[in-house]
Amino acid sequence: MENIRTAIERENYTEAFELLREYLISNPTYTDTIGVLEASIYMGLEDFKEALPCIQEGLRFNPSNHELYFMLGMVYEAFSQYHQAYLCYENALFYCRDSQEDYAVIHEHFLYFIEQTDVTVPKASIIILNYNQLTFTMNCITSIRELCPSSAYEIICVDNASLENPEEWLKTQPDIKYQINQENLGFAGGCNVGIRMAEPGNDIFLLNNDTLLTQNALFWLRMGLYEKENIGAAGSVSNCDYHQQVVTPDIHALSDCLNFGRKNNVPMEQPLSYRLLLVGFAMLIKHTAFEKIGFLDERFFPGNYEDNDYCTRLILNDFKLVVCQNSFIFHIGNAGFNELKKQISADECDKAMELNCGRYMEKWHLRPHYSFFCRTELIDLMDPEDHFRPINCLDIGCACGATLLEIQNRYPNAGIYGIELDPYSAEFASHIANVVQGNIETMDFPFDLSFDYIFLGDILEHLIDPGALLKKLKSHLSEKGVIITSIPNILHYSAITQILTGSFAYSDIGVLDRTHLRFFTLYDSANLLSSSGYEVIGFRELTDKPDIDSSAINTLLEGLASIPGVVDQRQFYVLQYVFKAKPI
Repeated sequence: MENIRTAIERENYTEAFELLREYLISNPTYTDTIGVLEASIYMGLEDFKEALPCIQEGLRFNPSNHELYFMLGMVYEAFSQYHQAYLCYENALFYCRDSQEDYAVIHEHFLYFIEQTDVTVPKASIIILNYNQLTFTMNCITSIRELCPSSAYEIICVDNASLENPEEWLKTQPDIKYQINQENLGFAGGCNVGIRMAEPGNDIFLLNNDTLLTQNALFWLRMGLYEKENIGAAGSVSNCDYHQQVVTPDIHALSDCLNFGRKNNVPMEQPLSYRLLLVGFAMLIKHTAFEKIGFLDERFFPGNYEDNDYCTRLILNDFKLVVCQNSFIFHIGNAGFNELKKQISADECDKAMELNCGRYMEKWHLRPHYSFFCRTELIDLMDPEDHFRPINCLDIGCACGATLLEIQNRYPNAGIYGIELDPYSAEFASHIANVVQGNIETMDFPFDLSFDYIFLGDILEHLIDPGALLKKLKSHLSEKGVIITSIPNILHYSAITQILTGSFAYSDIGVLDRTHLRFFTLYDSANLLSSSGYEVIGFRELTDKPDIDSSAINTLLEGLASIPGVVDQRQFYVLQYVFKAKPI
């Protein structure tokens, strides 16, 4: 090792590189020390692009190495990504606890950087609500203090009229601003109190009190927020919170989650996923976005849907939302609502949630559980070889654009386009992609280009003449273009059992959706495609079986399957068929 360092100090980088290669032959494990040495060679040669993966690999081995954060900052500085460089220098100083000499060098460079670029990153004002759960709040704050540089945050605690007396503890904490509310203002109202107490110009970090930060979670969350100027808010991943959950069900113990966070919160090749919604348990809002969007809407009382509302406002103002896959925060989940249920009934809490969903739909004319749904089963049939190719994708019936956004997450060079009947959803989606509002059966085709993929997720059953549309779309496919479509199965047990018990009741969603004009079996679906001039080249079944305890339904289906000529019993469990087809 010393001979490599000596060669680097002499600026003999060719010799240093050869010595390093020889060392790695007998010591193949890539450590943070190796990362520092190899990155030093490339940076000495002013090849910052090659230095970056060395630094990243070193940090994966040791996410506490101050030298690597300092070097990462220098790389971002060379790339003119000054906000991220600032954050790296700040983190380097945080981890530089054992070397006064290194601290002095980093600090001097940091000050010079600020002087030359006039760039700083504001602190995150961490807004934490407390409601009869002071222990949770104390543990959350301890995790912040232990794992984040004090220069990165201020803590603001708002108590929402707890029955306990949190002020006895809060007034002994000199680094916490706090407010004791005399009545419960709900999540939005309590957060707004805290936001008003924040230092002007700070970013706003809404953090549930039943969370624990893991190592570097806030650092990478801030790095994600400042990846691009138009990113308005960033969210973390967690062990719960469905849309942002990353750990598998077998990882549930606190110690396992904290260990997962340490390993997860490292450089990743593509750490950011663009989203339509961030769950409010840990949402960092850029100060420039807050200045435009304003406070949380307090009509969503006592909680839920205020985060949906805020994210909708951000997107309609052309801000992007990202989930940072390398920022993991442990979340107990629903602790605040569980505490509220002790004061009022569970039924009242559920009713309040339903009312807030209604308030959201009344305000925006969007259905959150329907219009924001991502059709990953359609995306999964795309060709992985198209990952970095410039492809064009059209989603007919794109709703609010969730599927298009996920296509772009997975296929970053994809051009994304949509057609949507509902005007409110189309307006929202137009801030995500190139989306046109209209009826695909009656409108002139709005795009003058060919598509590699055309998606029809639960569309054909709504059309007067689905075959005519399929034939029409053939002329808008590229030479190797395909359609990917999902079609509900009328033989699903939920429909069959209704019919056999003398009912054909339509519903708002599902196989018997009241807006369906046609019904299909597997045979009918395949026949529609073939008669329209398509060959099926990919196929999947989405199954939904009845509960194992539903003995009556299972007995009925077994009996039906025994009738000569009846289809395979398996088809009774298929909710949808997904086809990938090319023109013949």
